[in-house]
Amino acid sequence: MLDVMFRIPPRTATDAYLSKMGGSVRLDIVFDVDLGELVEGHHVVARGLELTDAGGVLHYEFVPGLREQEEETKGPFFWYWMLSTEDDLGTPYNDYNNGAFDPDGETAAHGTRHLGGPVPNTARLLHLNFTPAEGWTPPRSWCRQLDISLPDGHVTKSRTSPH
Repeated sequence: MLDVMFRIPPRTATDAYLSKMGGSVRLDIVFDVDLGELVEGHHVVARGLELTDAGGVLHYEFVPGLREQEEETKGPFFWYWMLSTEDDLGTPYNDYNNGAFDPDGETAAHGTRHLGGPVPNTARLLHLNFTPAEGWTPPRSWCRQLDISLPDGHVTKSRTSPH
């Protein structure tokens, strides 16, 4: 099966969220990576990392945004893809997958997912691992891992075949 190119839209939803926060939230590492269709009918596009002493946060967008009627037909947590975090220091990160997303996004909807704790300043490589929503198998290749070099933010992605 050939991979069909997905055109990543501008970071409009994430930029609107950051603007609404009035400078209290910012992306420390910026990237735009299509993780693939981790949720049926929606790509997850990773937009960057917010790194604070309270904990790391992945900012992403659902493209297109989720529709209210989808929850009625697909179930209440059809959008719940998974994230786990590792680094080169062996830091323990929890995998609670806390976060939130904008339910009103149309073309794209901004969301956040906590990394499971703060990323130590001495870490040089961060691994973000992704799993599609339960019961969903993406029809095309998807990103199973991002390796992020710290502090420069160079990103390498590892993709997975759908079968």
